[in-house]
Amino acid sequence: MPQLVNLFLVIFGVIAVGAGLAGLRSNPASLVVLIVGIGVIALAYFSDRRRERRREERERADGRRRLDELTGRTWGPGDSLRVPRSVWVVPVGLLLAAAGAGVWHMGVTTVRQDWIPVLVGAVFLVSGGLILARTLPGIGRPALELTSAGFATPLNGRIAWRDVSGVFLHAVTHRNGVESFRLMFRVKQFARVATAIHWTDRLFATFRLGALARGVVDVGLPKSKEPPKVVYALARLLWKQATGHDHDWNPLMSDQYNEALQRMDAFTARMQEPDAVEASLADPERLSRDMAQLDQDMALIARERRRGLVQAKWVGGVLVVLMLLVFAWPWVGKLLRS
Repeated sequence: MPQLVNLFLVIFGVIAVGAGLAGLRSNPASLVVLIVGIGVIALAYFSDRRRERRREERERADGRRRLDELTGRTWGPGDSLRVPRSVWVVPVGLLLAAAGAGVWHMGVTTVRQDWIPVLVGAVFLVSGGLILARTLPGIGRPALELTSAGFATPLNGRIAWRDVSGVFLHAVTHRNGVESFRLMFRVKQFARVATAIHWTDRLFATFRLGALARGVVDVGLPKSKEPPKVVYALARLLWKQATGHDHDWNPLMSDQYNEALQRMDAFTARMQEPDAVEASLADPERLSRDMAQLDQDMALIARERRRGLVQAKWVGGVLVVLMLLVFAWPWVGKLLRS
């Protein structure tokens, strides 16, 4: 069923459940109304779930067709895929900057000059200003361009595939089920190979953040035109065709973790070659070294993942405490002044 029909069914079901509960004591027939309301809500729920599954299946099928279309031809020097920029970035930056300026002004002009609005307003104002500073140079230009020679962004210019040592698609699922995607490229020698370095990257580098400090170029991918997973798959394919590299890379993990992952991928690829098993058995000493290295890499990956989970729990706990302190500060301030 269409989403609008499901919405009307939910509204009708809620009204029926409310009417059934209200008249349940005085009129036993209200039980039928209650059951009908619950049934209608259940029908709307399962119908919406089926609609979502069909939508996801259509998106996967469209993504496969688009990927086959992009990879089924030979990419020449003049071929490129241009990923458009999200239209919401500039309004979000303006909204943050305006809200920050308003909150900051409110905190400064109050008689008591409360420092919390001043601090919050300053954070919002700076965040909005940085978003606008990084977005305005790309107006009228694609957020990302992929070619057989490399990739390009408005802030960093063109970077060749030979200078890329990893490609990763970072997906975040929000509370409403909407996903946002960011495509990340590992460029270790970013300061040497980037044809342009934006002033915000130099600013972030002073705090050990951004592409200049971390060697990671981060590009937001909107879902409006090109499916993000298709863009990621094409980037991996062009990277492999240009360099022969096809190993996984995770920017959220340490260099040691990624090096272990790369060695495991190389070992797996080598063992899948023809006559690889026979060659390994013919050289038991090398096979023993490979297996020992594989055991070490697997243990390192397991430790890194456990460490990441512990860090995520600590960060989540600290954020919860900070949020509680911010909301409870008026009462805490009264207690301290009394």
